[in-house]
This record gives sequence, C-alpha cells and structure tokens, in this order.
Amino acid sequence: EAQLLTYDDRSPAPRPHHRAPPLARSHRPLPAPAGRGPLIVCLDTSGSMRGAPENVAKACVLQALRSARAGERACRLLAFGAQGELLEHDLGAGPNGLNTLLGTMGQSFDGGTDVQTPLERAVACVRDEAWRQADVLVVSDGEFGVTPQALSDLRAAKAELGLRVHGILIGDRETIGLLEVCDHLHWVRDWRRHADGSGHT
Repeated sequence: EAQLLTYDDRSPAPRPHHRAPPLARSHRPLPAPAGRGPLIVCLDTSGSMRGAPENVAKACVLQALRSARAGERACRLLAFGAQGELLEHDLGAGPNGLNTLLGTMGQSFDGGTDVQTPLERAVACVRDEAWRQADVLVVSDGEFGVTPQALSDLRAAKAELGLRVHGILIGDRETIGLLEVCDHLHWVRDWRRHADGSGHT
C-alpha cells in the first residue's frame, strides 16, 4: 500500500534537542599530582624469608633502586629482622650506592620478624624535611603483626603528610599485617618457581 506517511511536528512547546549541551561541571580543584619524592624500602630479611622468598625480595629491591635512580629519587634501605636487628643505608645514584646495596644483599637475619622498628624509622624519616615527600615500600612475606601504637603512628603520618605505603607480598596468602600497613599491595604468588634444584626454598 504505497502511502506517504507524514506527521505534524509543530508543537506549542519547544522540544529538547537530542544532543543537549552537557551540564556545566562544578569547578572543583583538581588533586595535586603525586610527587616523585624519595623512596624508603623496608626489606624483610628475617628467618622466614630465607631461600627463594629472600632472593625474590632482593630482586624487587634492585628493581626499585633502578626505578629510583631513573627518576633521580633518593633511596634509603631499611633491612630488618627480629627486634633490634636493623640495617640502614642511603643508596645514592653513584657506584657507592650500588656497592652498598650489593653488600647489604649478602646479609640477612635468622630470627623472627619485627616490623615495628623499620616502620617507626620510616615514619621518623618522612617527618624530616629532606624525606617529607617519600613513599615507603615494604617487601616481605607478611608473616608479622603490627602493634596498635605503630599502626596509629603510621596512619597519622598518612593523614598529615600524605604518606603512601606500598607492599610487595612474597608468599602464598594475604596477611593481616601487610593489609593493615599498605595502601597498595602487589602480590608475587609464583615465588616457588625460584626455589633451587634441591627443592629447598
């Protein structure tokens, strides 16, 4: 039925255009871009890290140092074990910094894990003007607990100074200790493939 179908588009009220201009955006200030400040690395070298986990952890620290050097960021290493076991080194951009790191890589502790000391030291560092914009990186298997006081001090530094804490978890499961401490957690699940040929980790 060849009929011409028409319709009357005359309307007493104007019709909204199908592509109406977007509503004006509120003038909110954009967040300040994240800085590229110093890096404080807390490396777990306790007895539970011995073997493959420690090797993977140290490889992560080497890569972190490479990234810090590429970005011309100062880097401080806090290698920790049980209570009272803490090695602290500034890793400069020159050969001395690399030599210091390589020397530290050959050292480890055999006891338990005391994360309070390196966290307290890291918070003290970021309250110093030279390290005010620092990020903290915790590399561990997460087999530790955090005291309420240490956690409170860390949260205060995050709120007051904008401190960010990243974690690299080298283990089989997420742990409450790292989840409480870290804002961002990177999980290395396949660490067992770096075990030696004898099957020992």
